[in-house]
Amino acid sequence: MVMIMVRKILDFNDDGIVDKEDIKHLLLRYEIILVGGLLLTILPLLKLAGVLTLDSDWFWILAGVVISAEAILEILQTKKKGRNENEERNE
Repeated sequence: MVMIMVRKILDFNDDGIVDKEDIKHLLLRYEIILVGGLLLTILPLLKLAGVLTLDSDWFWILAGVVISAEAILEILQTKKKGRNENEERNE
């Protein structure tokens, strides 16, 4: 019962299978970059205010994840744009 519900939630393209396309849709979205960027702003401020003790290594790990996600999204958008332009030329 729970697995069926989880599968329905994670199946973004409604093909009945949770595969890499669904995971890519889940992980590579601009919302992830927005959340990561907000964390990159808020966490150091909380550290400066003395509310949080945070090792700088965690900050750089988060920065690397956000930058990598942004780069992958840009690559995918460029490929998609190239495919769309090729399809329009072939029509």
